[in-house]
Formats: sequence, C-alpha cells, structure tokens
Amino acid sequence: MERRRCAKKAGGSQKPQWSNRRPLIEIERLRRRETDEGGFIRSHQDEQARKRPRVEEPVADDGWEFDPDHLPTDAEVALDFLKPRQPPSLVLVSHVPGVLKDRGKAERELRKLAQEGKITYLQLPTSSADVAVLDGDEYRALLSEKAAFADFALRNAAKLYCTREELDKAGCLEGDNEREKRAALDDLRRLGFLRPRRGGGGEDAYWFAVPQGGDFARDVLAGREALLNSLQRAKYKEVD
Repeated sequence: MERRRCAKKAGGSQKPQWSNRRPLIEIERLRRRETDEGGFIRSHQDEQARKRPRVEEPVADDGWEFDPDHLPTDAEVALDFLKPRQPPSLVLVSHVPGVLKDRGKAERELRKLAQEGKITYLQLPTSSADVAVLDGDEYRALLSEKAAFADFALRNAAKLYCTREELDKAGCLEGDNEREKRAALDDLRRLGFLRPRRGGGGEDAYWFAVPQGGDFARDVLAGREALLNSLQRAKYKEVD
C-alpha cells in the first residue's frame, strides 16, 4: 500500500511495485490453479505422494553377530593389518610390536593365540631371530590332505620344531614298517611342511615350515638389503 501511495504522489507515472512476499493462501491457490494443458500445478504433498517408494536392498546375512565378549585382541588386529595380500600370509613377530605400543602385551597375546591354535610359529631359514606367524585356519587349509599332521602341528603351535619320535607317536607317519614311515616323513619334507633342524645334538628333529616360506624369507632379505642401501645413500642416514 505504501508503494502504491508513493506512485500516486509521483503523478501516477510509475507502475505500482508489488512485494515478493505473497500470502500463503495466494501461493496455494496458484499451485492449485488449472493450466492451459488441462492439468494443474501440484502441491508439495502431491509431488511427494507421486514419487516411487524407495525399496531398500536386503542386507546380506553373513552369519556374523556383534559379540562384545569375543572382540579381536590387539595382536589379531595387528596381524590382519600386517599380513601380505599374497599367500602365505606370514608376518614377522618382530613387526607386531611396531604396530602396538606395549611390546610385552603383544608377545603375550601372540603366545596365547598360539596356545589356542589360532596361529602357528614358524622359524625362517634367514636367521635364528627371524620367527614368523601364520593364521591357523590358513595353515590347516594347506594341510587338508594331512589332517593328522595338521592337528599335531597346531597343538604344538607355540613350538618351532618337533622330533621324529613325536611325529611317530602322534600318528603323522603312516605305515607299518620303518620304510613306509620314512616315506611318509620324506613326503612331508617334499611338500614343504618340514625342514631338517641342524645341530640338534644328534636328535632327529625338524622345523615346522610352510610351502613358499623360502620365497617369503628371500623377500625379507631383499627388503633389508634395499633398506641398508637407502640408508647408505642418504646424507644424514635417514629414511623418508
């Protein structure tokens, strides 16, 4: 009204300027008015009603349920983080404390996992200090055709080696005579699950091993050599 009065005072030469804020009743009437095509402008509620209802995709049930009493330990999370993508998923024990803050706690948790058969310790041929761990389920899958030896190895997962006598008592060496038992032992060695242990004081002992473990040990040595070369080339002996 004020703008209209101002226009009249100016002689009526200017057109009245209407405010953009229209009453809600007028807006609703404009939405409902009929168009030239015979339709009408629908309201927001009508547009929402015309929309196709959203169909939610069914969630796949993988059988896993959250159980706060059976959460993974810090060592299990660290192993899952450190394990390589290509099998065998070996992880050096010395690398686990680098992810966790408490070294003693990490070693205790690893030892407990080995006692439960969830992981197994394996001695690498690179050095006596190089010990790796492998997931128990993966190790058992590799030994699918040697079930007796798999059970024996996982029961002694915290140990690094075993003797010929222990293998014979556990029933891992099938055969009725010495020749057949020697053939079964050689078969385990040929498959890569046993490696002779030297310097055992005359005892016939063998390291627990895994196929392609030599490739992993070779990669470890190659990585260490590359790290040493990088340190030697660095001016201040630093690593980026």
